[in-house]
Amino acid sequence: MIKRIKKIKEKIISPEEKVLIEFGIAENYARFWIFLGILTGAISLIFVEQRWLGLLLAITLIVYGFYLKFAYFYFLTDKRLIFYYHFFNTEMITIDYQKITDISARENFLERIFLGSGNLSINTAGGPKEEIIFSHIANPYDLKRRLNEIRSKALLFE
Repeated sequence: MIKRIKKIKEKIISPEEKVLIEFGIAENYARFWIFLGILTGAISLIFVEQRWLGLLLAITLIVYGFYLKFAYFYFLTDKRLIFYYHFFNTEMITIDYQKITDISARENFLERIFLGSGNLSINTAGGPKEEIIFSHIANPYDLKRRLNEIRSKALLFE
């Protein structure tokens, strides 16, 4: 995983840019899907007559949990924020700090209590909706505070 992040950073971060924060999907959120897959597999082996169907669902849930950890990468640099998705296709969205008009953090009750995760939405002027949504991240309110601090410093040195 560390090698993968290093390769991604070499590809998308310019030499004069410094990564301040890197993060992805919350560990607890991904682990929840893996645990649910294991639980589904165990239950299907014991109680379900069509075991293959239960095992197929279990494998799907486990793979989904790993997919979440290996597909989504988020970076806050000293110049911009970066949303990077890489699985079968690649998507990268970047926003310079001076373009950000609104940052909102959201945590629904169950996700906050049981998984410790939420969403952080970034909006810029002129867009009909949020340009970037960091979904299922750990401590979105803390990240929002840190992002505002980074933005303030970046705008001062501009």
